[in-house]
Order: sequence, then structure tokens, then C-alpha cells
Amino acid sequence: MVWLLIPTLLSAASIVVLSSGVVRAQEIQLDGIVVTVSKIDESAIDALAGASTVSKETLDTQFQADSVSKILNTIPGVATQETARDTAQAVNIRGLQDFGRVNVLIEGARQNFQRSGHSANGTFYVEPEMLQRVEVTRGPTATIYGSGAIGGVVAFELLDADSILKPGEYAAIQSRTRYASNGDGKLASGTGAIRVGNFDIVGQINGRWNRDYEDGDGVVVPGSNDETGSGMVKARWRPAEGHEITGTIVDFNSKFVDQAEAGGSLRDTDVDNTQFTLGYTFSRPDTPLLDFSAKVYKNRTNMEQTRLTSSTVPIFGPNPAFPPVPPPFTIIGFDTFPAGASRNFTVDTEGVDVFNTSRFEFGSARMALTYGADAFRDEVSNYDLYEGGDELTPSGKRTVYGSFIQSHWTFFDRIDLIGALRYDNYEIKGGTTNLSDDRVSPKITAGVTPVEGFTLFATYAEGFRAPAVTETLISGLHAPPANFNLIPNPNLRPEVAHNVEGGVNLKYNGVLKQDDAFRAKFTAFRNKVDDYIDQVYVEGPNPAPVFLDDTLQYQNVRNATLEGVEFEAAYDARSWFLGLSAHHIRGTNDDTGEGLYSVPADQIILTVGFRAFDEKLTAGARARFVGKQDRFVEGETAASAHADAYQTLDLFAQYEVNEIATLNLNIDNVFDETYRQHTDQYNSPGFSARVGLTMRLGAD
Repeated sequence: MVWLLIPTLLSAASIVVLSSGVVRAQEIQLDGIVVTVSKIDESAIDALAGASTVSKETLDTQFQADSVSKILNTIPGVATQETARDTAQAVNIRGLQDFGRVNVLIEGARQNFQRSGHSANGTFYVEPEMLQRVEVTRGPTATIYGSGAIGGVVAFELLDADSILKPGEYAAIQSRTRYASNGDGKLASGTGAIRVGNFDIVGQINGRWNRDYEDGDGVVVPGSNDETGSGMVKARWRPAEGHEITGTIVDFNSKFVDQAEAGGSLRDTDVDNTQFTLGYTFSRPDTPLLDFSAKVYKNRTNMEQTRLTSSTVPIFGPNPAFPPVPPPFTIIGFDTFPAGASRNFTVDTEGVDVFNTSRFEFGSARMALTYGADAFRDEVSNYDLYEGGDELTPSGKRTVYGSFIQSHWTFFDRIDLIGALRYDNYEIKGGTTNLSDDRVSPKITAGVTPVEGFTLFATYAEGFRAPAVTETLISGLHAPPANFNLIPNPNLRPEVAHNVEGGVNLKYNGVLKQDDAFRAKFTAFRNKVDDYIDQVYVEGPNPAPVFLDDTLQYQNVRNATLEGVEFEAAYDARSWFLGLSAHHIRGTNDDTGEGLYSVPADQIILTVGFRAFDEKLTAGARARFVGKQDRFVEGETAASAHADAYQTLDLFAQYEVNEIATLNLNIDNVFDETYRQHTDQYNSPGFSARVGLTMRLGAD
């Protein structure tokens, strides 16, 4: 019933605001800038797509997050997957994730790390303290933004000097400390910034220490402890008007004990993620034909693991008392995995992104023509002497490059027409395999604003995802006691998404009072993915030894259809504010008619808050209502299980004591609910209170 009410609420809201005067109000959440839709700066509420942003103000006042999952899970159409035994995150948009189906960017650098196991196949590492803004574009409407993003794009923008320095200051330092009751979590963070003439620089170092947390039943979740350190430096130089050169270095290091599943092997794990980004932009009002951007980056994620204990496992073979086919089997020997044995997983990604926007005016019509090219290369280098981890996550190289052009026409400030084409090409090399393919993907969008503040839009867009190195080259035996074989597939075809979506944007000021603001975005979509790649049992002659249980291979096994609705709204009267986000998504295997395990549960999030004492105090509550996800065949994957419905309540407050000190209080899971997010491996934390203190000094 909730989903039937959304269009009704939307219509009612539009009637109310149409009768109100339009005055300038404070910027609120949906006013945040997004670039992943079209590579042109525009506010999320003006974007003709399912786009959302989370600003630094919201990050600071409402979240004080210890993981970005807390932030991303509040955005409609977005879910995350994580495991307590790893500090990595994975993002799901509209039921699509893994192997680059969601393009995750940190300061423009692609995050392509992947390790086969009992969790997500595609993760990234990021420190929330470094973030200035989070931006999400849902669906393949961001076709010109990069290859592979048939699910969407998530972009993390890091702090710059303007985030720390106030107007007129040339230097500032900021320290932040925080304590969390559940898991005895501690944070220490230090940030400094300097501005000299047309040059500025910001640097930050962070340390986190967490013990094992407890779920809502008071049960300790083993392996959820970690020790994480990180740092970043970001410098900007403006040598002349319109020119800007930016360089960023990020280092993230996390130590924890990894255990694939309860009772499995314990491995001391050290993850190091290092990123280098160099960018140049040129933009000036007097040069409408030049709005140029170029960026190069290198991203390395290295995971080193060392066995903490030895184990002896049986080797199964055919029972000599019976014919070799079919079973039964018997133990024909034992294999020992020694303590101290090491293995590592490394993914190096190098990339470049160059584009320009030329703007033209023809009377009452305007056109923005954006064109460019991008490319990236993944080099996967893994080693595992004893347990075959380098076979299940094979080494290899993948090169992907593309070019694009997009024209955006605006007529009479009321009608928008967008047409785009993107060309993609890829090549995968490993062993004797050499796989390549290419494709042109179109996009067309129409938007109309019949009355001020009310915009309708519709889009058809296609997306193209090249197979990953693991999907193509995986080859080996799973370590005992699970006995099955995995074989490569040099004939994999790329996935192609055909997405249709439409929506409504509402943007009004002065609704109930002169300085308030109302924003809302409703989107409905249907995304059909052809040649979806999944791991399946191989039928016919078994190429593995006969004593193995099964043989698996990644294949283009099916066509999948995902469809749903998303809603996001915000009202801000400055003295109080209200936010609502919701999604309802369904996914189907078109070949079998079964539901898809990857589809997130239905969700509604309501946020209410107020500001007082000249806005020195901001406080509020966030209620999250999540439905049951049982619309799939349980056991479809090794980790799949039906997830029950749950409800949680979080409280937040920030008080600016003075210009130097700011206090924060967050209480997560107030009622100590025991729950597990769909696709997660372990229960989420129970009640947790987090107290933080921020100290800041500036010089002018």
C-alpha cells in the first residue's frame, strides 16, 4: 500500500507548492551537485535521472559514520553488502552489483578490486572521515561516464582546502576523536589546510581501533575487530584564471583476521590501498567552447594473508570397492595447510578520462555538446601456494577503453532533449586466453517543465559491461572439504542493459513560509539485462576428476529483468526538517521466472530533525523500515538465505559549543534490534552510542 501512496503524495505536494510564492531558500539535500549523470555540473533535483547526493553538512551532522554503508543505505535504490571479517564495502544499485556492474569512484579513480570468496565479488576501501560529498546515479543513464556501469555510478569526492578553511583564513587545523560503545570503537583524526595565493593544500591522517561488536541479542560477532589507518593529501594550483591543477594521494591500511565462514581457517590479513590522481581543468565564462577536464589515476589494492593455524583436510577419491562412476567416495589421503602459509591478492588499475563541453546559443535554444574518451587497465596478480586462491581469483589483464559524445538541447528553458552515443572496446588476456569485443550504446532523454518547479522526464539508455578477469579465467579446484572444480570460459559475451525509466522532479521554495524549501524526485524504471553472467553447474561430460562433486563455470546463462520505483523527498524550514526515501524493486530470471537473489529488500526511511540556538544545535531521528526478502530460491548461492523484515531507529545530534569545539552524539539501533541485512554474512550491530568531539583552530 505504501508504494501506491507515493504517486498520490507526489501529486498532492505539487498542488500545494504550485499555490505558493517562489522565493530563494536555503540549499537542501537534493540541491547538491552531481556530475555522473552527464559530466556537467547540475543539481540532483535538476538532473533528468535517478540521482542523489549527500553533502558534507549531512555527513557531519547526521552520520559521523564509521563505514560508508551507513550513508549509502539511506539512498533510494541503493543497498550495500559487507562482512564483519573485512573492512571492505560493496554497493548494489537496483539489484545489480559485483564485477563492476556498479562503477565506484574515489576522487575519479575506479575501484576494481575483487577476490573470490563467500561474500561480494567486487569491493572497495574508503575512510568516511575523508569524504566531502557522496554522489549516486542509478541505472545505465550515466552511459557517457564510463564503461560497465549497467547498475549505476557511486562517486566519492574527498575533502579539499575549502572544506577546512573559512573565508579569509590562510591556515586551519582540525582534530576529531570519537568513541563507540559497541565494539569499544575509537577514532582519532587530524586534518590541516593551508592557502597561499593561488595554491592550497589539505592533509589528513586517521586511526580506527575496533573490537568485536555484539548483535541485538548480545552475541559477540567474532572477527569483527580491526585496526585501520589512513591518510590523504590533496593539493590545488590555479596558475591563471580558469586553469586548475589538482593532485591527490590516498593511502588506506587495514589489519584484521579473516575467516571465510564459521569454523573455517583463520588468516591474519593486511590490506593496503594506495591511489594517485592528477587532474587538470579549464573553464571560463568567456570561453563557452572550452570546458575541459583531464584526469589520470593509478589505484593499487593489495591484500596479504597469513594462516594463523594449520589444518589437515581429507582428500576424497573413488571407493575401489565400487565402480569409479558414480560415487560413493572414500578418503584416499590427507593434505596439510601449514600455519604461516601466506598468499596475496593484488589489483592494479590505471586509467585516464578526458572530455570537453562546448556550449552554443541559438536564440531561445541552447546546446551543450560533451565529447571525450576514457580508458582503464586492470592487472590482477595473485599468489597462493597451498589453497588455490590464485586459481579461484586468477591473474590476468583487462583493458577497456571507449569514447562518447552527448548533445543536450534546451528550448525556451522548458524542454530538454539529450542524445548520446558511447563506444566501448575491451580485451582480456591470461594464459592462452585472449578475449575481446566492442559495442555502441545509445541514450536518449526528454524532459519538459510545463510549470515552474515541475519537471517530467523519460530516458532510454543502454549499458555495456565487459566480463571481468575472474569470470573469464577462473580455473582450479576448491580447497577441501568442499570438492568441486571451476573452469574458465574464453567465450563469455559482455552483458548489455536496456533501461527505460521516467520520473518527476519537484522543486519549490516558500511553500509554508518564506524561507523554506521542498524538493522531491520520483523515478520508475525497467532494466532488461541480456547475457547476464553467472556461475552455473556444467552439464554433460565432467572435465574434472570423477571424484569431484561438481564442476562450475561462469556463463551467459540468462536474461534478467529488474524493475521498480524510487522516491526521495526533503522539506527544510530551517527550524525543522523532514526527509523521506523509499524503494520497491523486483528482479526476475527471465529464463526460469525465479526471483533474483541480488535484489534488495523493500525499504522506507523517514528522517526528522530540528535546529535551535541560532542553528548551533542540530538533532533528529532516522527510522528505517525494511521488508522481508524471500523472493528467490534459497541456496541459489553459497551465502544466500532469506532475510527477515526489521525496523531500526537511530538518533543524531550535533552542538557547536563555540568556534573551536563541536560535540556529536549518535545512537544507532536504539531498541537493540537483532537483524541481518539481505546478502550480509553476519548480523548487524545492536545498540551503539557514539560520542565525538571536534576541535578546530584557524588563522586569518
